[in-house]
Amino acid sequence: MAEREIKYRGLKTFQIFGGETKKVWIYGFYLKRGTYGDPGPQAHIFVYENGYEGYRVESETIGQFTGLLDIEGKEIYEDDILALNDGQIGIVEFHNGCFVLRYGNNGISLYLYDIRDRQLKILGNSFENPELLVESSIEKKTRAEISNENEFESVS
Repeated sequence: MAEREIKYRGLKTFQIFGGETKKVWIYGFYLKRGTYGDPGPQAHIFVYENGYEGYRVESETIGQFTGLLDIEGKEIYEDDILALNDGQIGIVEFHNGCFVLRYGNNGISLYLYDIRDRQLKILGNSFENPELLVESSIEKKTRAEISNENEFESVS
């Protein structure tokens, strides 16, 4: 069996001086566990650097490494927003056991493995750059509203 790197990332929020918060991506392996004083299992990313160190991260931000790199050599994770060389923009998701790129107003999905030879570029991710996906959502909503208006008009 070929060896592959299985790792995750999650967003950790730190309190810094003056009441400010800082968000940092933690990369390592994922474990859901309880710690002393926690109300239940929490999402943790563990990093091995001179021993294991675990960081509690926001569970909704955890994404797995796809095993693929973009054109700049950056690792592609779930929830990354990618640009294809034809101008399409989509989001990486895990669906039915495979990583896919979902894009377009009608939610077209392409298997990430099938398009790995195209020039994929990471633009950001859905947690830090949600505005990159807003445009297609607005278009989708506008088309749906127009469709509903037309149906309403035809009924009256």
